[in-house]
Formats: sequence, structure tokens, C-alpha cells
Amino acid sequence: MFYRLQPVLVFVVVAFVGILTAIASWYTIHQANRLTFLGMADDAVQRVGDRIENHMLLIKSVEAHFQATGEVPSVSAFKIFVSYLQKTEQFNGVQGLGFARYVQTGVQSDQAISAELERNYGLPRSPWPETSEDYRTPIVMLEPSNGLNRRALGYDMYSEPTRRAAILAALTEQRLRASGTVKLVQEDQQDPQAGFLMYTPFFAPNSGRPLGFIYAPFRITDLFESALNRSPALPIHLTAWDGEPSDASLIYESATRLSQRMDAPPASLISIEVAGRTWTVEIRASEVYRPPVDQTRTIMLAIAALLLAGALAASSRAQQRSIEVGEALRQQSERALSDREFLLQEMKHRIKNMIARVMAMSRQTARSAEDLTDFTESFTARLQAMAASQDLLARTAWQSADLKTLLAQELRQLFGGNMDETKLKGPAVELNEAASQAFGLAFHELATNALKYGSAQSDSGKLDIWWRVEPDTDKRECLIFCWRERSDTPLDEQNSSALAKKGGFGTKLLDATMRVELGGSITIVPDEYGIDVTITVSYDRVKASFQPSVSSNR
Repeated sequence: MFYRLQPVLVFVVVAFVGILTAIASWYTIHQANRLTFLGMADDAVQRVGDRIENHMLLIKSVEAHFQATGEVPSVSAFKIFVSYLQKTEQFNGVQGLGFARYVQTGVQSDQAISAELERNYGLPRSPWPETSEDYRTPIVMLEPSNGLNRRALGYDMYSEPTRRAAILAALTEQRLRASGTVKLVQEDQQDPQAGFLMYTPFFAPNSGRPLGFIYAPFRITDLFESALNRSPALPIHLTAWDGEPSDASLIYESATRLSQRMDAPPASLISIEVAGRTWTVEIRASEVYRPPVDQTRTIMLAIAALLLAGALAASSRAQQRSIEVGEALRQQSERALSDREFLLQEMKHRIKNMIARVMAMSRQTARSAEDLTDFTESFTARLQAMAASQDLLARTAWQSADLKTLLAQELRQLFGGNMDETKLKGPAVELNEAASQAFGLAFHELATNALKYGSAQSDSGKLDIWWRVEPDTDKRECLIFCWRERSDTPLDEQNSSALAKKGGFGTKLLDATMRVELGGSITIVPDEYGIDVTITVSYDRVKASFQPSVSSNR
């Protein structure tokens, strides 16, 4: 069983090892690509973090400038300081740098703020909007001074809850704090963006009283794009939330589309600390992403493994076929030698039988012949009958033969022209090719034994032959053929022993033709005066395709 399954086992084992190797290669490449992409994700977050850190440094620089002067500088001095900062890359993404006064709500404070706006920018504007809060933080300086920033001057950031929360946190903790997402006052309707602000408090040097807040407004989209659009470009899709990821907290999403590749690395979630707030950033591969190492070699390795498995299985099968062909040739050679030996034995047996039959027929004919002419005619007739029987047995191409005709042709060698065929009792049975040859050999062997040892040695011997078709114990139709020889006097001891001998070649030949070829049985019962032979075979095994109706002649 294992021998026949060997090619299948070879294919399964080699394919399994090859696929495991391909899987290991795929995993290694996938992990390498994943680590490379994680490096890209860290780089992107680092860029955003660096940009935010730089902006925080800008605010701290303004704070240091304020502390160096010991007071809120004039707008001209502030403008010069901011102009120097604008020349650096750190300013990209910042809408501006400004200062908002921290005052109690009231008419006097409003008048003071209006006067400061008039003095700084020549802008006749009161703090806005109206508020019910106890304090105000109106913007009194914001540089660079452009149309968008001038729009924000005088705006009371304390009046808006999100800004107020950040202002109070900065004031309480006395450090830089960022606000949540807001709509900047500078925004117009053409390109609206979400924004946020950073605040740090500025206190009077002597009294420690809060004078106001140094702050910077940011447009979030500009902040991220200024950070990410640096060389080299990163093939990523970035999504950011202010806090935990949700639709309400979404603050930025890249314009690039997500990668649809099967080997795209998984998303990476990273947190960024922004002046007291936590932003969550998700990094995914974009449509322009290409893995540093593709999986082509993994696919090729898997294909090569399957091809190798198939080739080895085919080679194993071819080797098996060679062994099987060699074994078949050996068995065929052994069978040929065995058949040759059997044919030689049969030929020797037939030649000895033929010589014995000729001698027996000559003696039998001589006893009954009146003169030489009579002997010659009778002996010649019997030889012709024997020749016809031999010719019948040699015609292996016969499709069928009548049992009675086959038997009568063989018995003419015993009785010559005087044979009475009416003593052959049985129904008409048309034998098929295999049965014709088997029964022809059986009749030939029985007739030869009768001539050599049995009743045909004397004129007084009797031969009774009959056959019938009847069901056996299993109700299957069987052909039963009976051959009975009897002499008037007992047979001599030598002939009786020859008839009873079961180990001779003739007996083996009878047994082989009836039992092996036709699946039947043969029973030989010797007697002091002769022998009884009974042959039983299945009728279906011996009848021809077109069988005449069976009717008894007994």
C-alpha cells in the first residue's frame, strides 16, 4: 500500500515543505515591510510633532521677549520681533502671533481696549462680542498685520467656551496650553478650516498680576500639510482626532486615497501630546504606497515548490513504473518458462499416448481381422478417426461444438466404423470454445486410458457413456458427464494400478481442464473390472451463446 502511495507522499511532503518555506518567506518580507512602514509612520508623526514643538518654541520666544522687556512691548517692537521669526521655517502653519489683554468686564476696560486698538492699528473698534463673563481677553496685537488677522483684533476669546477652557487652564497651571478645535475668527467662507489656539499667560514682573496671554492661532490643515509636505514625500494616509477617534473629534484627514493592495501594512495608531491635549493619529498606506520588498519571490518560491513536488512525484512514479514493468517481465518470463515446461510435458505425454494408442489399436484390430486386407482397412479407418480427433483439438478458433459429435469422433478410434452412436445417451449440448477444448482433451485422455489399460483392450469390454443437465443443491443447472468402463474378466494388477493412479500427468491434465479452466470437478472411482469417471461443471460455464433446447435422449 505504501509503495503505491509513494508518489503522492513525495508530492505532499515536498509541496508542504515548499509551501512552509514560502509562508516563512512571505512572513519575513511582510514583517520587514511592516517595520519599514512603521518607520514611515514614526517619521510622519515626528514631522507633525516637530512642527508643533517648533510652534510652541515661537510662543515661548515671544514670552521670553515680553519677559526681557518686563512689560507688554509696543506694537512696533512686537512687529519687528515677529518679522524676524517669520523668516524661519518654524513660522509655516501659524496664522500669527498675538497678545490678548486679561481684563475685568466693564465700560472702563472696554474704553481702554478701544484706545489701545486705535493706538496700535488705527482701528476704531470696541471689544466684541458682548459677554456675560466677569473677564475679557480681547486681542490687542496680532502679527503679521494682514487682512485676516486685522479681522480678529478686539475679539474677546474668553467669551467662547472652548477658548475660555484653554485660557483658564493656562492661567491655573501657568504654562502653555492648547485649546480644543474651534473656528478661527480669521476664517472666511472661501476656504474654511478647523483651527486651535495655544495660550501662555504673561504676568506683571512686580505684582504677579496676569496682564494677558501670548497666543498663536493655527489652521489644522495647514499645520499638518506644512509638516508632511517635506521631502522625501511619505506614501501615507493620515487621519487625526483631538482625543479618542470618533466622527465628532476628527480634526484632519489626508486628501490621498487609501491603498487597495493586498500586502498593504496594517494601520498604526500613535498619540501626540499637544500642549496638554492628546491627539490620536492613524497612519495607513496611501494609494502610491509600494512595499520596499514585494512578494514576487514568495509567489515564485511557492510555484517552484509545487513544480518540484510534481517533478519528484512524476519521477517517483516513473521509477515505480520501471520496477513494475521489470517485475511484470520477470513474471511473464517465469510464466513462459512454466508454460514451456508444461507444453513439453504434455507433448511427451501425448506422444507416448499416441504410440500406445496406435499399438493398442493395432492389437485390437488384428484380433478381429479375418485377413491382412481386412486389418489394413479397419486399422486405416481408426487412424483416420484419430487424426480427425487431433485436428478437432487443434482448432482453437472454434466458437462452439456439439458434445455428442466431439465424443463420437474420439470414440471412433476405439470402435472404428462399427461404433454404435445410439449408446451415447444425453441431451443436445452445444459447448462454447473453452468447453469444447476442455472436453475434447478429457475425451482424448479417457479414450487413451481405455485403449492402454481398460475395457477397450478386449472385444468383450463394455463402455457406457451418458450425460444430463440437472440442478444441484443450490438449484443451479449443472452438466453431469459419466464414463463407465467394464470388462468380463478382472483387469490385471498392473492395469488396475494404472487406472487408480492419481499422480500421473494424464490425471493432472484432466483435473486442470475441468477444475481450473471450467470451475467444475472430476471424480475417478477405479474398480476391479474397470473405472467410473464423473465430470460435473456449471452449465452456464460450458454452454455456447446460442444453446439449443435441452432434451434427453435416454
